[in-house]
Amino acid sequence: MSEVNSKSSSNVPLGQRLFDRPFLLLGFGLVVMFGFYTIWGMVEILNMPQSPLP
Repeated sequence: MSEVNSKSSSNVPLGQRLFDRPFLLLGFGLVVMFGFYTIWGMVEILNMPQSPLP
């Protein structure tokens, strides 16, 4: 019986195995969101023109 379970678990596609782990998806989503917005913010700050001092 364990041979049947090991064969059936190896036939599960990678996408389904990832979707079966909701906390992994949550962590990945948070890392992507924070990384994207941090990089976007840094690019925006570095591309801002220097303001003249009064």
